[in-house]
Amino acid sequence: MKYTFGLIFLLLSSNIFSQQLATDTFPNHLQLDNIVVSSNRLDIPFSDDSRSITIIGEQQIQNLQVNNINELLQTVAGIDLRQRGAQGVQADLSVRGGTFEQSLILINGIRMTDPQTGHHMMNLPLNVEDIVRVEIIKGPAARIYGQNAFAGAVNIVTKVPDEWGATLQGEIGDYGMRNMYVQTSMPFGKYHQSLSGAISTSDGYRFNSDYSIANLFYQSSLAYKNGEAKLMAGVVDRDFGANGFYGSENFVDQYETVQTFLASGSVEHRIGAFKIMPRVSYRRNKDNWQFLREDPEFFQNFHTSQVLTSEIQTKYTHALGSLGVGVEHNYLTLESSNLKDASGNGNHLRNQLGFHIENRFLLLDEKIDVTPGILILNISDYGTSFYPGLDVGYNLGNHWKAFGNLGWTSRIPTFTDLYYQDSGNSGNPNLEEETAFSYELGIKLHDANQLFQLSYFNRSAMNQIDWFKIDEMDKWTPDNFNNAIYNGLEVQYQNDLDGVKFMEYINVGYTYINASFEDNDFAFSRNQLENLRHQLVAQTQFSLYNFGLNVLFKYNDRVSLEDYYTLNANLSYEFKFAKLYLRVNNLTNQIYRETNLVEMPGRWTSAGVKLNF
Repeated sequence: MKYTFGLIFLLLSSNIFSQQLATDTFPNHLQLDNIVVSSNRLDIPFSDDSRSITIIGEQQIQNLQVNNINELLQTVAGIDLRQRGAQGVQADLSVRGGTFEQSLILINGIRMTDPQTGHHMMNLPLNVEDIVRVEIIKGPAARIYGQNAFAGAVNIVTKVPDEWGATLQGEIGDYGMRNMYVQTSMPFGKYHQSLSGAISTSDGYRFNSDYSIANLFYQSSLAYKNGEAKLMAGVVDRDFGANGFYGSENFVDQYETVQTFLASGSVEHRIGAFKIMPRVSYRRNKDNWQFLREDPEFFQNFHTSQVLTSEIQTKYTHALGSLGVGVEHNYLTLESSNLKDASGNGNHLRNQLGFHIENRFLLLDEKIDVTPGILILNISDYGTSFYPGLDVGYNLGNHWKAFGNLGWTSRIPTFTDLYYQDSGNSGNPNLEEETAFSYELGIKLHDANQLFQLSYFNRSAMNQIDWFKIDEMDKWTPDNFNNAIYNGLEVQYQNDLDGVKFMEYINVGYTYINASFEDNDFAFSRNQLENLRHQLVAQTQFSLYNFGLNVLFKYNDRVSLEDYYTLNANLSYEFKFAKLYLRVNNLTNQIYRETNLVEMPGRWTSAGVKLNF
């Protein structure tokens, strides 16, 4: 370990005592005033929003040089990626202590919800290089993004380049890792389009942890006089050894293949102060899980889920602010060899119809903003629910703003919760929906060079669903077994260090979560007790001419597991049309787990080259 820290010291020292920072290579990270948060509802600039929002910008993504979205999200305090294995093979997203079923992932506002299980939400058919920014909303987001945004939501916004070009990237690393990425942009007048593809493989860092991931992603946009039309389509294929992923760490021979397809078409049309935005999207996920990789017929499950969404959103700008109204319909189906009801039927159908309305009022010369809103949602097997919410902000002057928000949210059970059956698990068809009331109070500063935010949050959850058992020999069974209160404190500070010659920026975030549960008789709980208690994330970028060094430190104190820290470093050198880089994940070779089943890999080194044409 002493040699590791010595290497870091030498790298940093060479930057400190050498020459001038190349500011044209590494621009300011905090120019976010013109960014409009893509909430499917109202158009609100980042600096004016009265919610707890974190944005990972394009330049920060480039500096991190991560291979997958899992690694990208792990740079944000309050976000917990519980990975099984390495390099983005599979992970569950948690926001502020919620379970993986209580947080939502979206691509350009399209929900990645899967009616089978939340384990598939991170099966995303795009690459990090396709992303222009990531918007993270912490706290109640149901009225903004719909059902299942229980504890928060992550919206990934992609880019369509407006110039001809191509990118080719290759990387090799430990454990036989081989990555290849190619992207090309082909604009024709006002019609812009981009096509990218990637392949990532590894022999695995332990028995039966090899993987192969391939994806293809296409997007286009056509600008016309009064608006813009967009198309998007992508597919990802994952095959991986699932050593200890499910049920028990002793189940070392599990194997899984997953294919996810996503497509959407949308129009944004302006008529004076009105904006009309119809959109249709389709997502299909096929999953085959095998208990014994070398003997699939021994026990395996097949699942095919489909989600068809049609929606129309409208926005109207008026003298006091802006109004948003919309309607959305979701048609969800599942065909399963295992998730069968009492009659033995494995085919399931669910319809969801939602209507929302909200209005943002700007008062007292825009010193105060007040945004009330409500989502009315009918789900075919759970009836009608109402999700009101309210955001309030007050501009204190000198770039300071006080804010508060509150809202009601819920999560309906997945079909896995309702019907899954095997020798160690038994679903519960009588589950009710989870509900929660959340609120947040905070203050933030945002100017040209620094961003600071401090907030207190509280989430009172009712009828929470978890898989439990009273005795170790029992089957795992889900139930609405507890009410819980999650409250905590979160602070974020980022500074672009204008005028410092060797250091580009620092970014520090800390989250404290206190979770209290009602007493129950269940000795074993699968998900509820895995939340983080303390989390610290610190990131900095050092720059010298065309050299860059990005260092990321993360400390996690989880309730049910040993606390740990990781240190990642990325050293790069940029030419005019190329970039060389060396990455080391878990540089200090820590032994740790992000779930209670799978030990994560130790130090993992890789090197690559990126060419731009």
